[in-house]
Amino acid sequence: MSKHLYRIAPLVLLLFGVVAMLRARDLSLGQLDAPGPGLWPFIVAGLLTLTALVLLFIDDPADYEPWTRGTAGIALGLLSLGAFIVLFEKIGFLIPAVLMLLIWLRLFAREPWRWAVPLAVIGAVVFHLVFVEALGVPFPDDIVLGG
Repeated sequence: MSKHLYRIAPLVLLLFGVVAMLRARDLSLGQLDAPGPGLWPFIVAGLLTLTALVLLFIDDPADYEPWTRGTAGIALGLLSLGAFIVLFEKIGFLIPAVLMLLIWLRLFAREPWRWAVPLAVIGAVVFHLVFVEALGVPFPDDIVLGG
């Protein structure tokens, strides 16, 4: 059984790709000369599905690295991105951005607190100024800056 565990990732990607293709089709594909909102997601999901099928049958288990502490760091990074997205939608940009930058600077870059805290705050403010003020990207209402 354990010698076939490497097939789990392609199976998950295959399932994700098929579901994404079905969801994109529900958005309306349109025509090539008048594409609908689901066309590009459908194309990308189709490429993901094709890649997963190739990996399912051609993938070599010798290519995989063993799970290490670094693997847990990658998982923590992905979880922190998920938390950032949820918090970003609920409370705005600044607090989640400061927390995200602080976590990444401390855990992944191993910066000392005296550098991590100011860099996280300054980085979040600079990102806000660039995206919201300079580029006009609409962000959710921020509890720090007010609605």
